[in-house]
Amino acid sequence: MSLLQATVLGFVQGVTEFLPVSSSGHLVLFQTLFKMKEPMIAFDVALHAATLLVVVVYFWKDVAEVVSDFWNSMTGLISRKSVETSGIQAPHKGLWICILITMIPTGIMAVLFKDFFEKAFSNLFFVVCAWLVMGILLILSRRFQKGQKDLSVIHYGDAFWIGLVQGVALMPGISRSGSTILVGLLLGLRKETAAKFSFLMSIPAVLAACVLELRHGAGFFLEYPAASFAGFAAAVISGYFVIRWLMSLIQKGRFYLFGFYCIAVGLFSLVMVVFS
Repeated sequence: MSLLQATVLGFVQGVTEFLPVSSSGHLVLFQTLFKMKEPMIAFDVALHAATLLVVVVYFWKDVAEVVSDFWNSMTGLISRKSVETSGIQAPHKGLWICILITMIPTGIMAVLFKDFFEKAFSNLFFVVCAWLVMGILLILSRRFQKGQKDLSVIHYGDAFWIGLVQGVALMPGISRSGSTILVGLLLGLRKETAAKFSFLMSIPAVLAACVLELRHGAGFFLEYPAASFAGFAAAVISGYFVIRWLMSLIQKGRFYLFGFYCIAVGLFSLVMVVFS
C-alpha cells in the first residue's frame, strides 16, 4: 500500500464515516479501484479508530458527562453507598445504560455473522444492493423528521432497536450513522437528538471492534507504519470538518438528500460490476 493510497482511503473514511453513505462501502469501492485483492480489515480498523477519536473530540462535553455518570454509578454500586453525581442531570443521567444496551444486539450480530460480514467486504455487488436500499430509505426519511423526544426520554426499548440496526449496519453499503439516525427518527427522536445518540453509541461499539481486531492488525501496522499513520491522520482531519457540516445539515432537515447520493454511487458501482 502506497502513501497516496493510504491517504486517499483515510480521506474517504473521514468524509463518509459520518455522512449516511456508508464508509465501509466506499472503502470497498476504492479498494476495488486500487485493485487491492484482499480486504484490508486491519487498515479499515485503523481508519475507524481515527473517526472514533473525532467523535470523542467533537462531543467531548457529552462524552465526559456520560463517562462521569457511569463511573459514579459503578462506584456507588461497588461501595453500596450513595455517590455524589457531580450535578449530572438529564439528558445525560443514566444515558450510559441505553448506550450499553445498544451493544447487546450489535455484539450478538457481530459474533453470529462475522464471516458473512467479512465476505461482504469482497463483494462489490452486495455493496451496490445495500447502497440502493439505503438511498431509498434516506429519501423516505423526509416524511418523519418531526419527532420531539430528546436524550432524557430515550428508553431501553428504543436503545435495543437502534442497537439492532447498528448490527445490521456492519454490512458494507449500509451506513451505520444513517441507519441508526433513521431508526431514531422513526422512534420519534428530534433530528439533532437522533444524530447525537447515534454518534455517542458508536464509541463503545467501534472501540470494541478495534480492540478485537487489533491482535490481527499488529503485523499490518508494523509492515506499513507510514501508510497507517497517513491514513489515520487524513481520516481525523477530514472527519472533524465533515461531522460539523453534517450536524448543521441535520438541523436544517436536509438529511434525506444523501439518499440521492447513495443511489447515484450505487448505480456507478453497478456499472463497474457489470463491465469488470
